[in-house]
Amino acid sequence: MSKYPFLQHFAPTLPRVQLVLRIVFYLPHDHGVLAPVLRRVLDTYLGFIAASGGALTVGEDSDVIEDAFPLESEFWEEAQRHLTKSRFEYLDDMDQDSYWFRRLTKRGFDTWVILKGGHSEPDGYEFSFESRLPWREPTSEHSVLSVKLPISFLETQGPEKAFALARSLAELLPLSTGHAGLSLSFTRGRSKLLPLLKEQLSRHPGWHVPPTLAWGLGPWIDDVHWLNFLGPPLLETVGGIQALRSHLSHPETTVQELTGGRALISLGPEPLAGDTKLGETLPAYRELARFLEPWLLPFPHVNTWDGYTDDEARLWWRRFLEAPPEKIYDPRGG
Repeated sequence: MSKYPFLQHFAPTLPRVQLVLRIVFYLPHDHGVLAPVLRRVLDTYLGFIAASGGALTVGEDSDVIEDAFPLESEFWEEAQRHLTKSRFEYLDDMDQDSYWFRRLTKRGFDTWVILKGGHSEPDGYEFSFESRLPWREPTSEHSVLSVKLPISFLETQGPEKAFALARSLAELLPLSTGHAGLSLSFTRGRSKLLPLLKEQLSRHPGWHVPPTLAWGLGPWIDDVHWLNFLGPPLLETVGGIQALRSHLSHPETTVQELTGGRALISLGPEPLAGDTKLGETLPAYRELARFLEPWLLPFPHVNTWDGYTDDEARLWWRRFLEAPPEKIYDPRGG
């Protein structure tokens, strides 16, 4: 029997939604700074997924072609060039009437390359990199690198492999923050699908809903997850390694010091969804949320979740900070 059967229970009725293990890093640098390490990052990811039979088969890069393309010879090489070699200098030096200045400033990012597994439908494997616009005076926005693993990876390779992948990628990247944990992944129609998941989101607090504009995170931390990476200067701001260790006492929480003045906070040996109906409220996640509350991404002034009232959206946003719901039933009671 699958160790994670409940994690996929909605797949037959909502095939456009997947539950995946998502690893994300927010990088306070332009593409030009990150380009030299991105090939190693991609190769590291490919090496890990190959062990489970995973592969990347389809690419998306609007600067190559508007439609998705198969990752074969010419397209694969072009996508890798766009990923590993910065194409644009500072926008300040461009003619504001030029095609590229208008195109870049309109879309709000420099490069966005997405490489996916699967053919007719995504299979849960994905590598994505989007870089912020390169200005001489850097903004508070971030470039974002994320990878996804299907739940089947956890079943066949174990959470230890997912942990090792996240740790290996973090060692390569000059991150500000990062995280890994269970996350919803929408192939399309996110705004229409979210209201259909209202009950499941309330029941499983360990499921994350990625923000639509990840590079606009600013100085904040994007929620609390199974694995949480803090880099400089944020680690110093929260008080450093000693402050984390002195405030986080849950027996499943560990704090590891990484190179470059960074830290990894692990909330147990594997990612958990939780189940509020069974009283599984993820206390380690709640403890970390309470400590990091001043630095957590605040609830937006405008509710962008269609089909949710402001109170419903805010309650999910603060699900680790508000009092947990009472257990509804106990399966042992019959």
